Amino acid sequence: AAAWAPRGAEGGATDQEYQNWASKVYQADDKEGVQRGEAIACAFCQIAANAVTKQLELNKEKPRDERYTEEQTEEVLLDICETTAPKIAKSMNGYKKDALMLCKRVVKENVGDMMDAASLGEDMNMFCRDNKICPFGMQDMVKMLQAFGEFQAEQKKKEEEGEEEL
Repeated sequence: AAAWAPRGAEGGATDQEYQNWASKVYQADDKEGVQRGEAIACAFCQIAANAVTKQLELNKEKPRDERYTEEQTEEVLLDICETTAPKIAKSMNGYKKDALMLCKRVVKENVGDMMDAASLGEDMNMFCRDNKICPFGMQDMVKMLQAFGEFQAEQKKKEEEGEEEL
């Protein structure tokens, strides 16, 4: 099983479902798994912060009684977890269940603070870093992912060239 660092919630209430699950699978000595878990939590935080920002923009266009509530926003974010967790797990060589639990935790423990921050006009690209879920902001993450994608493409090209020489 992969190790996923069970950190205390910075914002909202602790996700007890996650804590129960993590107590069974977390392995502190699995440094690679811990790092993978932190990277996946960071990715989900960035996705959620971006979605909350878009939701706030949509709410501004609606009459007050038709705006999305925090509960509705959380429900949408949890649906996003269901669809993105398998893809992110696969891209990170992780487990689908681990990624899903991590995504749900990020959403449940941070959605309220994300909505407050967005409505106060805070820089949502920095939310995840400011709340110690990510070691960097959204722009830094995008640059890192682009560099990683280029590295993977180079590695694949080298492998293909190596096969041609055989």
